[in-house]
Amino acid sequence: MKRNRLQLKHVEAFRAVISGGSASEGARILGLSQPAVSKIIAQAEELSGITFFERRQGRLIPTQLAFRLFHETNALFSTIDNIDQIVARVINKEVQPIALGSVPLIAVTLLPKVLPAWQKKTGRALLVHTYDTPNLLNVLSAQRLEFGITVAIQQSHGLDSMRLIRSPLYCAIPVNHPLSGRSVVRAHDLNGVNYVSLSRGESVQASIDRAFVVENSRPNEVMQLPLMSAAVRMVEEGVGLTLVDVFAMHAADRSRLVFRRFEPALSFEYFAIWARNREADFDRAGLISMLAQTAQSMQEEADSLVDFSSSP
Repeated sequence: MKRNRLQLKHVEAFRAVISGGSASEGARILGLSQPAVSKIIAQAEELSGITFFERRQGRLIPTQLAFRLFHETNALFSTIDNIDQIVARVINKEVQPIALGSVPLIAVTLLPKVLPAWQKKTGRALLVHTYDTPNLLNVLSAQRLEFGITVAIQQSHGLDSMRLIRSPLYCAIPVNHPLSGRSVVRAHDLNGVNYVSLSRGESVQASIDRAFVVENSRPNEVMQLPLMSAAVRMVEEGVGLTLVDVFAMHAADRSRLVFRRFEPALSFEYFAIWARNREADFDRAGLISMLAQTAQSMQEEADSLVDFSSSP
């Protein structure tokens, strides 16, 4: 048999088992018998060479690979689940919602400040999805989204982009921490200090790591988190310090933290991005302009939170 030739029925079966929590419940979801579902799962494992489930006392226990594939296929099956609605809109020549993608931090900070006014102005329905940067670029390249907002991208074939903002990084510090009295926090100040890092899976931590190496500083990394908003929450709970941009500052509880300039100066860039050969049926330039203007206003507010009056 050929490997890596899974069919839709195979993926549907293992998703149903994971969603239902058991093979019997997965069979009920699919309207099949339990032996039939077990047979499809076995075929999937044989075809792919991957073990999706461990067999324990007659139960199917999902492996980590199964959970990963489950999450990776969410966007695909979300579209499949709505296929009847999509077909009806095409037949009736209805205007479809604009499918936007965003990294999670933008979805909870910038978009709520922009999309309500933009939607009211245009009357267009919106469908917003969140992804990490690599997956967002993939779905944009596959033209499953009309528009996206991401951070720290590299040149991607078939995609166009426009920078929305370059945000400085600030040090987020609990109000009672010894470093909260500094007007500027330098990399060497964090040597040996408890530190919450960002995900290295998307390379967002890479420039920060280089700064620590250059300054011969070795923070005590107590935790690594994939989301900057999650990192700043950990700082609020006293886990350590972290570096944040303008959007994470807006997501933070400012009564529990202070924010200080960080040196050497570092920044994150955020981009609007879209498929190069995909015509927009909405005012893409107008939306980009609103996003950029709002991001700049948020940056100005963030700068006002940085206290320059304290003694270094």
